[in-house]
Amino acid sequence: MKVNITARHLELTPALREYAEKRLQQVKKYTSKITTVHIIFNVEKDRHIAEVILHISRNKINARAIAGDMYAAIDIVMDKIIKQLRRHKDRVKEHRDMPSYSMLENLVQSERKKNEENESRVEDIKEVMLQRHDTNRALDIMEEKKLGFWVFEDSKTESVSIVYRRDNGGYAMIVVK
Repeated sequence: MKVNITARHLELTPALREYAEKRLQQVKKYTSKITTVHIIFNVEKDRHIAEVILHISRNKINARAIAGDMYAAIDIVMDKIIKQLRRHKDRVKEHRDMPSYSMLENLVQSERKKNEENESRVEDIKEVMLQRHDTNRALDIMEEKKLGFWVFEDSKTESVSIVYRRDNGGYAMIVVK
């Protein structure tokens, strides 16, 4: 981490430099990706101004504080920087925790496949010609072929009907109108 300290309209004492660097060490706890830091001390009449510009990866964090003396201004500006770093760190963490677009796309595709598998419970499809019979002939065909049901066109009513074997051994019929 490269640290530049600039003093405008005041003499940069070793004590002031040391205090600023000491407070900067507290900022380092929040991120290790600080590339450069530029600290600017300025005095205008009786106002002491401390400004910090922090470069983190591809981001830049600025803070400025005005106080009655320079040490108080340094404390205020470093507190502002720490607050901004916390917010930055939270934003980066939230962004990192969000699933990526490709991950979401894969999740959607896998859900679609599961739904398709669940929807296609039909294992086998057989096509048959609809034949015209009376009900007794349909029951005979069902018995001959040992089927559970038979679909036919009823010769009396001319509608599609289904005869099927019930659990109790009897027969039932559904007439489609």
